[in-house]
Amino acid sequence: MSNKGSEFAGNIIIIRAVEDCIRASKKYTEGVKTLRKKHPVQGDDFLSKKFCKHYEVYPDINIEEIKPLWDAVKDTSDWLWGETPCIDVMFEYDYRHNKGSVVIKDGVEAVKELAKAIPHLSESLAEVVMCRNGNGIKVK
Repeated sequence: MSNKGSEFAGNIIIIRAVEDCIRASKKYTEGVKTLRKKHPVQGDDFLSKKFCKHYEVYPDINIEEIKPLWDAVKDTSDWLWGETPCIDVMFEYDYRHNKGSVVIKDGVEAVKELAKAIPHLSESLAEVVMCRNGNGIKVK
């Protein structure tokens, strides 16, 4: 992860609450960096105990409101060409130890922007422990 990222940690339920806030906002796409641990003996259908999920969060856009891709080319070319702000958020879960973490890339300013754009995110982040690059951030 980048040195600029702010990392928060907690148990699975607390970290999942943060993820649920993002998912409920409809302001995200699931990134291609989402990884699930593969089990060579059990196969792909075997549930992993450790995995990470990557989201690209667009604080200013409700993704469900975006028209189908062909219309989007005409109407939202700024979104397609990277003009719209996007914040990378990575969730890591380890069900073996009931631990999870969330890393919000681009640090404190990105955390503040997400807290402002996503309902209830401030309250969820207040429940987790700041691990890295918090710089005394107050998200409430």
